[in-house]
Amino acid sequence: MANEVNDLFLLIESKRNDFTSVEQVIADYFIAKRKILSISNLAKEIVVSAPSITRFCKKLGLNNYKELIFLYSLSLRDQTVDASMISTPVTASYHALATRSDASYRSQAVTNFCDLIHSTQIILFWGLGFNSFAGQDFTFKFSRFGKFIQVYSDQHSILLSAASAGKDNLILISSLSAKDSNILKAIQLGKENGAQFLLITANEDSPFIDYCEETIYAASFSPDEALGSVSPQVPILIQLDIIYSKYVNLHKNSVDKWLLSENILKN
Repeated sequence: MANEVNDLFLLIESKRNDFTSVEQVIADYFIAKRKILSISNLAKEIVVSAPSITRFCKKLGLNNYKELIFLYSLSLRDQTVDASMISTPVTASYHALATRSDASYRSQAVTNFCDLIHSTQIILFWGLGFNSFAGQDFTFKFSRFGKFIQVYSDQHSILLSAASAGKDNLILISSLSAKDSNILKAIQLGKENGAQFLLITANEDSPFIDYCEETIYAASFSPDEALGSVSPQVPILIQLDIIYSKYVNLHKNSVDKWLLSENILKN
């Protein structure tokens, strides 16, 4: 083999940032330690082409699929029973989501998010269903910086908040699909009233994007992940943690307010 790394899992992770979206799907299959298939059957199983799998092998520094399977078999054999219990498809999915989040990271977009949050005192958080849990996390983090945050988690209250929103309001929308027609109407109404919008979504074709000052793209779920093995708010929470970390770095003066709130809570 051309590559000196003898652990396929380590080899895959070392190349993660260089993979295309199709190659990420192939990588996830092996990281999840799924069964060994022929190249044609694997192509059918994960809905990619056989040449894509061959290109994936080449990107790993292997000559062909046969070498990949040989290295995969060795790597599986070297795993202890305890290790195989830990590295389940669920933990592999979490790792894959984190890697896809890193691949979609745009520093300027996150900076723009932070600057708008910093310059606005009143922030409305719109999130249906599981997104409301992400809203609570956002509230916990940023209320410490003196922000007044209100979470709206149903279409009726979102529409009402849009009707009363104004130029002093920043509205952060959390939605992986970002295509709900009622939310779109609320966005259009809020925009007419002068509100500014931020969006976190996995849908790069969302009709919401045109109305937002900035958009951050969360990792999208694979078909297996979408079945419920991973909590649906995880991709959003990853992005909120990225925003929070960047905010603290950019606006260090606000940390004083955070420290004050910490002292109040301790007392």
